[in-house]
Formats: sequence, structure tokens, C-alpha cells
Amino acid sequence: MDRTRFRLKSVVALALFLGLLTVIPGRADAKDPVQLRVASFNVGSGWYTMAGVMVEIFKKSLPPGSTVDALPKSGGIGNPMLLGAEKADLGFAFPMTANWAYNGKLLYEKPIRNLRAVAGGLDSYWVAGAVKEEVGIGTWAEMKAKKLGLRICTQSKGSLSELAAKQVLEAYGISYEDLKSWGGDILMTGFKDMVPALKEGALDGFLMMCTPNHPTWTELAISRPIRFISLEEPILEKLKSEYGYTRSVLPAGMFAGQKEDVVTIGFPTCLLAREDVPDDVIYTILKAIVENKEKIQSSYGSFKAFDPKTAWMPDKLGGVPLHPGAEKFYKEKGWK
Repeated sequence: MDRTRFRLKSVVALALFLGLLTVIPGRADAKDPVQLRVASFNVGSGWYTMAGVMVEIFKKSLPPGSTVDALPKSGGIGNPMLLGAEKADLGFAFPMTANWAYNGKLLYEKPIRNLRAVAGGLDSYWVAGAVKEEVGIGTWAEMKAKKLGLRICTQSKGSLSELAAKQVLEAYGISYEDLKSWGGDILMTGFKDMVPALKEGALDGFLMMCTPNHPTWTELAISRPIRFISLEEPILEKLKSEYGYTRSVLPAGMFAGQKEDVVTIGFPTCLLAREDVPDDVIYTILKAIVENKEKIQSSYGSFKAFDPKTAWMPDKLGGVPLHPGAEKFYKEKGWK
């Protein structure tokens, strides 16, 4: 009788186990090889450099046979779209673009809800403005009051630099059409064309993204005297409330002739992932990033800003929910 009951219990247990296998979705395990695609930006960009060194670190941390590729696309606006379309597994973004994408705002037609955050505060970015010294203004408000026809340069149309330039000018009540009606223009071009254009006198000012010791900004400041422009507090508040930008300071002495701090909007890079990337994989790569901070910084100097103890904070992630694998890591470290 006891033997019969034991056999019956064994059969029931086996049936339950097999039943669970049919209802629990399969998931990769960090013990098995994985294939990851990390979305960054163009070849030669800071993001591509950072992705490149991270990819090599991930390969050494993940199981043998894993493949990890750095994709030379698609920037702070496009990367969340790649994740949403499952054309990438990880990708860099900025807190505000991550928020816009997750909630379906501005450039994003619908919410991208498969986004999850891994780490924030990876570096420092600013939207910097400057004009040639001889222009003689210290604020964008002066340009508006005097209706100066300045030729302002930013990056290519559709880039975050171009969008931010438009948002900053609109905060002052200046449209691209206004600028053109005064005899000026908004010029959208690549970094390599900016310095020659400034030397030739084809540009009067700049309004675009900037990183610490940015090579193009460094060349611009050396090639011709320029004056950096700070944003007034009401403008900063408006840009924060409407778009999620934060007040930041470009420290004095960062570029030639910059004798004072420049108050503007700024933001750090954050690393996002798709929600279906296994928890163990996210845990492993986040651990690898933290343990190899100095190695990443040696190739990408701006990574010096990364503080793993605060990398989970919502303001650095645009309010995008943490990936469970990342949450586990931060809690185990006692940082969250």
C-alpha cells in the first residue's frame, strides 16, 4: 500500500513538473551563450567609443560563445525606437528622450513600453550656445530684442542637438522663421564643416550639444574668439517643465576664452534595455560595467562622471522602470 502511494505521488509530481514546463515561457540563462546588440551612434562618436569598450568587457563576462555587437546607430532619439522594434537589445539614450519614448511624447507617436533602465549618469552633456565675440551680445534675449540676423549653426535636422536648439530658441519666443526674417538663418551641418565655416566668416554662432573637452567645441574656441551664452532661470524652468531638461553648469575654463561658468541645460547618458532581456544577463553586464569603470574611462574620458551608487536614481533614467536584473544588482550592493 505504501509503495503504491509513493509511486502515485511520484507520478503526480512528475506530471506537475512537466505541466510547469509547458506554461512557463523559456528564457535564456547567463550560463548559456547569448547574442546582444548595443545601439550607440555614428562611428567616431563618444557613444560608439563607449559601446566598443563595453562590448569587449561584456564578451569576457558572458558565457563562452556569446556574441555582442556595437551598432553604429541611432542616437539619443533613435535608440529607444530600435529597442521598441526589437532591432537592438541594449542602447544609449538620455533621460528626457527615454521619458519621451516610454510615454509616447514629442517625437514618439506611441509609448514604447518594453523599455527598461539599466544605469544612468554615464557621462555629462550640455546644450551649449555661443556667438562670435564681435557680435556683442550675452543672451539670446538680446538677439531677439535687436532682431539680429545671426547665422546660428547646429547639427543635422532630426538630431537631438537640432531639436534642443529649436526648443531653446522657442523658449525665448524665437522661431526659425523669425531668425530668417531678420536676415539670419539656422544652419544644420556636421561637426567637420563647422570650424572651416567659422574661419571663413560663414557663421555667427552655435547652439548644439557639448561634452567635456569636446573636440569640435575646442577647435571652435581656438579658431576664433567666441562668447558662451548662459540661459536665464525662467528659461531653464520652462525647458524643465515642458521637456524634462535639467539645469546644469558648463565649468569655467573648459574651452579657450571661457572665463566664467555657463549656466545651461544638461543631461547624462543612460543605458536602456528591452524588458525581455533575461535578468541574469542584465545583472552580469551591469556588474561588468561597475567592475571595469577605470577601463571604460581610459577609452572614454567622460565616463569619469559615472557613479554606480546613484546610477539607479529615476532622474538619471527619465523615470523608465529599472530592469529586474539591474534592480537586483543595486539592492544586493545596498545602493538602493
